[in-house]
Amino acid sequence: MKIAVVGLMRHPIAEPFAGGMESHTWWLAKKLIERGHDVNLFASGDSDRTLGLSACTESSLKTHPQAQTLAGEQACNMSAYASAIKQICHGQFDIVHNNALHPLLLLSAADLPVPMLMTLHAPVYPELAAAIQYAAARNASGNLAVAAVSGSLAAQWEPLIKAEIIYNGIDVDSWTFESEPMPNLAMWYGRFVPEKGPHLAIQAALKAGYSIQVAGPIGNKAYFEEKVLPLIDQKQVSYLGHLLHSEVKQALKRASVFVNAPMWEEPYGIVYAEALASGTPVATFNRGAAGEILDDRCGVVVKERTVEALARGVIQAAKLSRYDCRERAESFCHVDSMVDGYERLYRKLIARQRQNERLARQEAIAMNVALASMKSPLNEIEVAS
Repeated sequence: MKIAVVGLMRHPIAEPFAGGMESHTWWLAKKLIERGHDVNLFASGDSDRTLGLSACTESSLKTHPQAQTLAGEQACNMSAYASAIKQICHGQFDIVHNNALHPLLLLSAADLPVPMLMTLHAPVYPELAAAIQYAAARNASGNLAVAAVSGSLAAQWEPLIKAEIIYNGIDVDSWTFESEPMPNLAMWYGRFVPEKGPHLAIQAALKAGYSIQVAGPIGNKAYFEEKVLPLIDQKQVSYLGHLLHSEVKQALKRASVFVNAPMWEEPYGIVYAEALASGTPVATFNRGAAGEILDDRCGVVVKERTVEALARGVIQAAKLSRYDCRERAESFCHVDSMVDGYERLYRKLIARQRQNERLARQEAIAMNVALASMKSPLNEIEVAS
């Protein structure tokens, strides 16, 4: 299949990943290429060029000189996705896989010459919800399908549109299992933003008697300096920086437990899958998809969202079998299962479009035959005279 994969423009689709969506899009494109598909990745120009990159903007909007204001970022985003749509219309693709959150692609879905699969990575918010409703209202042909990365996310969107559930996946085989971690060492990594609650994860680890290593990009500098930086002493609490994937793997497998403290309904949580692949059990608040990914053999999902409850969860989780954690990653979190699910939806959408095209051709033929069999009254008059 010739597949157009559309990503976010704010950050590059490249290592080190800014977040889970960038990682998801990178792995999706990589695995589709490995399976023999012809993939074009529509993303920023500083994304990974080994993934069939079709650059829609010179650089990611985070660093783009014309996108440093809200109005500038909106204009750059609009221009980038308009470029993607133009290229898709002339690219003879079989399918578009839309991983972006920008409304423009959805608003254009019914007008594209190819079917579109939209993956929902975010909770309901007004701009995307309006675009979903508009696209659904124009989807008489069935050329648009929607997938959600977890059951909890699909449930949030269900009043607006029905989404098939295809869980995110990671390349479990590339993660090294470690049966003997460093004792009393916890880890947290992700973007340092308030909604991910890293300061609470640090406090819970310390209260449980664990030292903790934290890593990731600083997404909100003011929050990091106010809430996180005062806790970092490079003894009990160490900041490792924004790590490459290979460095994350080394850090995760050393940890006795992964601590998470999401303050929002996280749609999936790729960090859970990566921790489990390393053999590292998880302690986390019960938010978003945590309860779908983790079971009682590999994690402790804390209902009470307090530092004290999470600290107790850290102690309990660290006692769980690391072999059970790895088994859960292999059976539930594998990228091959994710790509299998998307390929199934691609084939379904392509088959539906081809059926629609056959029906349209048959209707056109039938109409032409009907018109040809009809005699014009003027012709009859001429024959009679």
